[in-house]
Amino acid sequence: MNSAYAKISPGKRSAFLHANCGVSPESRFVRRTTLDLKRIKETGYLSEVMNSQFRIDPEHQSIAVLNAFDGTEFDASKANPAKDVFFCGMPTEVAAEAQRNLLDNGVYPETLELSSVASLAAVVDYLRFSDSSKPTIVLELGSESTQSFIVSTRGLEASRPISVGLEAMVPVVQKELGLKDEESARKLFFSNTFDFTGMGSSLCKRLLKELQSSMGFYEVQTGQSIGQLICTVLPSKLSWLESVVAGQLGVNVLQPQYAAWLNARKITLGPELSSFPLDGRRFALLGLMMKFSTQTDATAA
Repeated sequence: MNSAYAKISPGKRSAFLHANCGVSPESRFVRRTTLDLKRIKETGYLSEVMNSQFRIDPEHQSIAVLNAFDGTEFDASKANPAKDVFFCGMPTEVAAEAQRNLLDNGVYPETLELSSVASLAAVVDYLRFSDSSKPTIVLELGSESTQSFIVSTRGLEASRPISVGLEAMVPVVQKELGLKDEESARKLFFSNTFDFTGMGSSLCKRLLKELQSSMGFYEVQTGQSIGQLICTVLPSKLSWLESVVAGQLGVNVLQPQYAAWLNARKITLGPELSSFPLDGRRFALLGLMMKFSTQTDATAA
C-alpha cells in the first residue's frame, strides 16, 4: 500500500482503504447541451448527439448523462424528462486503468467519479449556500487544453473545451524574455521565481479570446452578466494566473468563505489540517465528500 494512504487506512495495513475517488484524465469530457424533446425517446438519439455535436464516439467511452440543473441521472422514460443535460465521462480503458492504479496503491474505489463533476457540484452548492446571484466561470487550466464552464445557482449553464493550455504560454515567455529555447522558458514559467503578471495579457491572449467569446454568447442568450471566476485546476506556483485572467475579463475572483459552508455540510477539518490551503483547487475534494440534496426549484429551464 502507498505509504501516504497507509497512514489513514483503518485496521490492517494489508486491507484496502475504501474511498470515493475522483480522477481527472486529460481525455475526460463534460459537455452540456439541450436535447430535442421530440426525439428524446428515440433509440440511439443520445449517441447521435454525442457524435454530431461533440465528435465523441460513445462505443468506447464510459458515459453518464446527468441533468444540468440538479445533477441527477437523466431518465428518458419519465413523463417529462429534462431537456438540459450534460454528458460526462472518459474512455473506458482510461477508467479501467484508473481503477487498476487505485487498487495497486491499496485503495478500493467504492465510487469512481470525474473530479470535474464533483468540483462543479461543490461550486454550485457553494453559490446556493452563499446566495450568490453572480454567474461564475469555472476554469480547469490543463497542460494542453482548458475546460471552461459557466455555473450559477441553477446549476451548469454552459461548458466548452478550449484547445489552449498552459503549454501555449511557454513560447510567449520565450519571446518576451528573449530566452534561447522553450525548455528554458518552461522551467522559468513553472518555477514561480519570476513575476510574470506584467505580461499576463500577452500570456493569456489566446485563452482570453476564447473565454470572451463564451462569455459574450452566454450574456446575449441569457441577459445575465458573469460576475466572477474561479480556477479549480491550476498548479499552485501559477496561482497568480487566476487574478490575471479575471482582471482581463473584467470580473472578480470568487473568494470562497469556507468555514460556514463546511460547517453547514457537516465537514470538520482536523487540527492537523489547520494550515491546509483552502483555495479553489479543493472544490473537487470537497465535492467528493458531500451529499448534495436535489433542488427541484433549480431544475426549471
